[in-house]
Amino acid sequence: MITASRANFKATATDLHLCQRCPRLLACQKTGDRHAWKVGIVGSGKNYGTLFHQHIADRFHADAATPESPCRHELAEALSGGAANLKTKLDALIRAQYFNPFLAAHSKTLKADQLMALAKATAFWIGCLADFLLKIPSLFAEPAKQLGAVFRPPERTLRVIHSYPDGQTLRVSGRYDCLLFDPDAGRAVLFEFKGFRASDPTVELSQTLIYAWLVFSATGIVPSVKLIYLEDNKPLDVSPDKVERMMGNLSHLFDVGRQVLERRLPLPAAADSALCRTCPCNAHCDKDWGARIAAEATGAKKSLKAQDLNGVQDKEQNKGQDEKQDEGQERMNRLLEALRYHRLAVEDRGYVYGPSFIRLKIGLDMSKTGTTVRRVENTAKDLQVALALPSPPLIAAQSGYVSVDVPRNVRQILALADMMKMAEPTRPKSAAAFPLGLDIDGNVFWVDLAEPIMTSILIGGTSGSGKSVLLRSIVMGLLLCAPPESVSLTLIDPKRVTFTDLKTLRCLEEGTLLLDTDAAMKALSATSGEIERRYVLMEEAGVPDIVGYNEQSADRLKRRVVILDEYADMIVSAQTRADLELSVQRICQKGRAAGIHLILATQRPDAKVVTGIIKANLQLRVALKVTSASNSQIILGEGAGQAQYLLGHGDMLVGGSVPLQRLQAPLATADLLGQEYRR
Repeated sequence: MITASRANFKATATDLHLCQRCPRLLACQKTGDRHAWKVGIVGSGKNYGTLFHQHIADRFHADAATPESPCRHELAEALSGGAANLKTKLDALIRAQYFNPFLAAHSKTLKADQLMALAKATAFWIGCLADFLLKIPSLFAEPAKQLGAVFRPPERTLRVIHSYPDGQTLRVSGRYDCLLFDPDAGRAVLFEFKGFRASDPTVELSQTLIYAWLVFSATGIVPSVKLIYLEDNKPLDVSPDKVERMMGNLSHLFDVGRQVLERRLPLPAAADSALCRTCPCNAHCDKDWGARIAAEATGAKKSLKAQDLNGVQDKEQNKGQDEKQDEGQERMNRLLEALRYHRLAVEDRGYVYGPSFIRLKIGLDMSKTGTTVRRVENTAKDLQVALALPSPPLIAAQSGYVSVDVPRNVRQILALADMMKMAEPTRPKSAAAFPLGLDIDGNVFWVDLAEPIMTSILIGGTSGSGKSVLLRSIVMGLLLCAPPESVSLTLIDPKRVTFTDLKTLRCLEEGTLLLDTDAAMKALSATSGEIERRYVLMEEAGVPDIVGYNEQSADRLKRRVVILDEYADMIVSAQTRADLELSVQRICQKGRAAGIHLILATQRPDAKVVTGIIKANLQLRVALKVTSASNSQIILGEGAGQAQYLLGHGDMLVGGSVPLQRLQAPLATADLLGQEYRR
């Protein structure tokens, strides 16, 4: 690498990113195809990424980096008040200064779904920004001084010359989204915003790695990377060590980029053959850029592979991967054959493994008469026979494809301790958070009861669905994530089997488990009274919630979580039902601000048990395996009737106040909670 001003070839980070996806797409773009960059990108079609970047994030970062900016002064004032409620302060500032003015200027020209998506993306970004700033103690001690060290002008264009062994050179240029520095730790973080879903994070990461390489060349600092997918709310974090290791593979990408710029045919083909099947250039690709079979012989593969994120695997792991791939491909081949028998025009879009099932992805050619999502869903029972499954597969429309979930031959056990260790970087900063389960992409779904959309939970599942194991996992996850002595629990167990080995926990509000209806009713009534008592305390202190109260008072209030294992067993009369529903309603409606939360579970999620009042007040909904579509719809809502196809043992659908998604619950054992948690 040299820093000369002249170069034989030129490419932007965006060019090389397209080359990473498929070198032939870059060639198409260089010969005039302005839409080549869109091939392979999966999004909602709401087209708000550029709006978010230009009108909100970019303007905020530019103002925060400008000493004389009014925003800079307001930000310093907010930081001077300390780290408490930083996310709330940032949210108020950014919405007042940027989001609301943009909304006023453009609300008439944008569609409602675009505005909603833009608002959601803004909230997600504010949370990521607050998490980063909270890790810099000096920023709160000297905000006016340290802001200049943290915020740098956004989208600075960097240019670096890469030298090839034969003396030829490539000038690489790029404009990163946002670069923030942590002066306390002497590190930098490169934020990149993506207004679409991550179909392949390792490929999308290539563009950001080029920006990281440019930053390193200019500053000598290897930044960590935070790739923010605005539609998924799941950032991809890569440490500086991994960034540095992965940057070593960029030279291969530069070699392939030069081959494209020199038009040396045949050009390498896309590593993902599924991309070719959806590419509009597929019909004339071999004619324009050379036969793809010949291109594959050149060994042009992905230079940034998934292994780079996790380290090099040993031979035994690779053997396991090969066996797993055989299973996935065999299931995919049988699926395509079965669907084509029904005269459905479908194609292979790949597959991905979860702990308990394989997600087969199929594309639909809707130009063919009769090829619809509904028709694929209607083949569920036929697919059960064709694929030799114990129950019909769960079929759902996803963004750009239809998923068909089939059970794995060998199910993986997901341990709570391992899952928490893996998900520690994404753990919410809350005393009422716990990991609920793992999704198909390997991301842990965190529940934070302090969040308005998750303050109460309904869990339903039949015998053998894993409901009791999930509740135990929730208890242990809560305690392992909470600061000492900050949470108390009320555990109601009418069946006398779920929590019996947890009866010595020090955090039990009543000092013991509640095993009969009378004791449980008294506890629920007392909980309602405690909510009112806390409201009086908060009113006297002039604060809106438990967070504000604990910041001011030496007598801190604990978060309190009521977990009721079998709600149906407590309904012994019409009067008891009425009293129970009233207690549930009071706790759910007023509990969040007071720091009191309810998790209600039942193995009879029918209309007589889960009434309209119950459903209206419990926000987050968890459906484990149930016996019928009607049970599934009672838990998750109209149209969400597939929980009867789940595999049991912690396989669940989560919905209600969050987008519907499938998770695998972890297995927790009582020995996770040592003597420090017990009396």
